[in-house]
Amino acid sequence: MDMKKSLILAAAFAAFGLSQASADTWPNRTVTLINPYAAGGAADLIARTLAESLTRELGQPVVVDNRTGGSTAIAGKAVASAEADGHTLIIAGSPTFVIAPALNADAGYSGAEAFSYVSRVVNVPNILVTSAKGGLDSLEKIKEAALKEPEAISYSSVGPGSLPHMIGLMFADEIGASMLHMPYQGVAPATVDLLAGNVDIGFMNATALVPHIRSGDLKALAIASTKRSPQLPDLPTMGELGFQDYEMGTWYGVAGPKGLPEAVVAKLDAALAKAMQDSEVLNRLTTAGVDPFYLPSADFAAFVASDAETVGGIIEKSGVRNAD
Repeated sequence: MDMKKSLILAAAFAAFGLSQASADTWPNRTVTLINPYAAGGAADLIARTLAESLTRELGQPVVVDNRTGGSTAIAGKAVASAEADGHTLIIAGSPTFVIAPALNADAGYSGAEAFSYVSRVVNVPNILVTSAKGGLDSLEKIKEAALKEPEAISYSSVGPGSLPHMIGLMFADEIGASMLHMPYQGVAPATVDLLAGNVDIGFMNATALVPHIRSGDLKALAIASTKRSPQLPDLPTMGELGFQDYEMGTWYGVAGPKGLPEAVVAKLDAALAKAMQDSEVLNRLTTAGVDPFYLPSADFAAFVASDAETVGGIIEKSGVRNAD
């Protein structure tokens, strides 16, 4: 065997040895799970529920760090720039992995390719709602009103560049109308104005809206997904109503910095898969209106790539950039 082949084989065995060592010794200290959202919301419940399960499974503390700001880019940058040793992770979704860096050149990381994807874990359905006080009780009525004049219909979101903003842009493009975007600083104020009838419609997280739907104060018209939600089984998809089906739920998954050792990814993925089969974990999530939706590492990475293509197309077509 010549020297070149010997060196290649030696390097390969060394890499395998390091990878196996990573799996055997990881984690060897506290693991930080960064959450881009504030304490108290659905994202925080998801993060803390999984952190408790991972702590039991991995034998080291997994602590949640709520790192808010920058339309989730602050958290994204913190993880993308961290050492790829598996001790700094993030639980996030499209706003962090895809939307923030696409909208803002100052996000501090390049986009979806800046991360190693471990597991997708849940999906929170986004649903189209309107105030029960108004007369917009069907998608056809919304379309008819929106086409009468530009910005005749207003839609709420939880901020510029948020997923509800993207869904609103998709819907406006589909029906060929210009709708008025009304961004709010979070779900609570957006919900208040929906209830009051100060904004016509909203594509919002089901978790925050279900109590108001059940009370009759808000009317749910459709779900922005290709399938119905177990939490709202009677709510049709937009496709069932003759419109384009949107796979635009607020999904969450666990990732680390680019270059995370494959053995660490595999070990963490296995721990998350086990968590997503735990009855206590599932009960806490479904009680909060969250749909379990596990995808293993390779499938999750492919899903994010597809999501980036879809959302990137929306951003490019709409001309939205540098949201503030």
